[in-house]
Amino acid sequence: MLNNDSLSQLKQLKQDIEDSKEFAEGVVKGTQQKFGFVILDDGREVFLPPGEMEKVFPDDRIKVQIFTEGKKKTRAQLEQLLASPLQDFCGRYVIKGKGHFVAPDLPRMSRWIFIPPAARNGAEDGDLIHCKISRHPYPQAKPQAKILTIIGKAGQPGIETDYMISKFGLDADWPQDWQQSLIQDVDTGREDLSALPLVTIDAASTLDMDDALYAIKRDDSWQLTIAIADPTAFISADSALDKEARRRGTSTYFPGHVLPMLPGELANERCSLLPNQRRPALICQMTVSGQGLISEYRIVEATVQSQAKLSYHQVARFIDGEIDSIDCADTVTALAEAAQALRQQRESSHIVIEDRPEFRLILNPQGKIDRIEKQLKSSAHILVEECMVAANRCAAEMLGDKGLFNTHAGFRPERLPDAKKLAEEQLGITDIDVSEPAGYQQLMKAATGKTTDIPVKSVLSRLLERGRLSALRLPHYGMGLPAYTSFTSPIRRYSDMLVHRLIKAQLQQQTIASPDQHSLDKLQLSLDNSRQARMQMEQWLKCQFLLPLQGSSAPGVISQINSRGFTVRLNDSGIEGFVESRSLNKKFSFDPMRLKLKSDDQVFQLDMSVSVVIETIDCDQRSIRFTVTDTVAAESSLRPGS
Repeated sequence: MLNNDSLSQLKQLKQDIEDSKEFAEGVVKGTQQKFGFVILDDGREVFLPPGEMEKVFPDDRIKVQIFTEGKKKTRAQLEQLLASPLQDFCGRYVIKGKGHFVAPDLPRMSRWIFIPPAARNGAEDGDLIHCKISRHPYPQAKPQAKILTIIGKAGQPGIETDYMISKFGLDADWPQDWQQSLIQDVDTGREDLSALPLVTIDAASTLDMDDALYAIKRDDSWQLTIAIADPTAFISADSALDKEARRRGTSTYFPGHVLPMLPGELANERCSLLPNQRRPALICQMTVSGQGLISEYRIVEATVQSQAKLSYHQVARFIDGEIDSIDCADTVTALAEAAQALRQQRESSHIVIEDRPEFRLILNPQGKIDRIEKQLKSSAHILVEECMVAANRCAAEMLGDKGLFNTHAGFRPERLPDAKKLAEEQLGITDIDVSEPAGYQQLMKAATGKTTDIPVKSVLSRLLERGRLSALRLPHYGMGLPAYTSFTSPIRRYSDMLVHRLIKAQLQQQTIASPDQHSLDKLQLSLDNSRQARMQMEQWLKCQFLLPLQGSSAPGVISQINSRGFTVRLNDSGIEGFVESRSLNKKFSFDPMRLKLKSDDQVFQLDMSVSVVIETIDCDQRSIRFTVTDTVAAESSLRPGS
């Protein structure tokens, strides 16, 4: 029998052993393999073996014990599940023998999840489904899910849109009786400008028209009027409809289908600046000098009535001299002249983002891609763009120091040393501070059109921060402006609706709280969610479009590059695919500053023309893989069946 001293020593030994154990908390990072990692709160990344990874999902928050094997190698062992954000998800129904599963459509999730008989909802093999986790894998490593809805089958028309709406949680019914909550007396206190001969310029098929324009020449200047539809005239702040618009954040424009931020009755009718219809609006009137400077402006609440709806195509043909007449010709001429002056001033004193071709997916009756059309920005698009930028600059000036601003902070802090070194190495610039707006603008202007060893402008653009919404008046480096906001698309973007309310509060000498940064960050997530849904839907369609072309070659340009390989954008369609470094059959080293892959006798870098073979297409993963044939672009046409 142990005496008291021995028991005390044993107890202390156990305590010492326990104290010597290292415990930590962190978040699970999945991989496409069976193992994973834990990103600890202190920033360390610790290996999670396959047996432990089976007990958790990616993004789970867990407590682990850390084991160190050797000097550097560490592994984690699960101690406790703290939180699991994965609740519902979409995927494909899989029957394997007698087992029924869902293959989750989730990043870094490589496992199937069992669906028990009572939770299968009549699904068939291959169905696309929306599921909910009914049993977490911790601790038995046997997760289960139940089917909430069957979205449809992979081949049915429109399934790509329906699936993405479900996957990203975009669709929702409008609040009941939302019509009864609308403000009725929308003309009260508004200036009547309905006699002003405004015109809308938009795509011929557009119904949700946010803006209408008018200009008149006055000696050596122009009076420019921009009318912006005002949905806040109908929608009360924090009403049920307003909250639903805030949740959506933006209208989502899928090819062939629009998921609007506002009900069609408002977006396409009561708010839209349709010709010959009285509509509430915010008016921005300004004087534009012959040098493109905005010398004075005013923003007022008004009632307007557009005189005509013109298409981009019509206006561009008139401006470019291809046709001699157009409705409201004097107005269009004055608008084009004012816009040209504004453009020239921005090009000389600020930054104009370079245009790159956009590609429009034209769908057939089955909802698949019939063809892809390259679209260049026309003179009419530039006209409207310059008017919108000018109005938004005025709105930013009016807001003052606090409100809602579209900001851009220039280079990412961790990439500033690279930007400075590139400025010196490629451009011979050593005496500017590229972390400040003036230095950034000088650098980007110097890089424009400059012949250098590498495409320095393209490389610098990959070192930039993302734009973000801010409650504070901060610079927009990307446009070379001290401040910028947007109120010109309130039918389509909730942030623009918020700016309307801030402007109207000033006009009415009322005080309303500016949105806090947390709310704006949440709104930014909604915008990103919408963009991801559209991009993934389009990528799915593009995969299907390329299937008949597997094995054929096409010319393209390198658009992104990293240590694993590079992305090539095809010239004729804009479709992008990835070339893996290991497929090049040579050893390449990656230069992260100059963004190039280099072997002993070959270099791949941004903007380089290459010819690729369409190698592998995975429609389930929405993945396209190319291999390189040579580094010289070849003339060819990318069409199914060619």
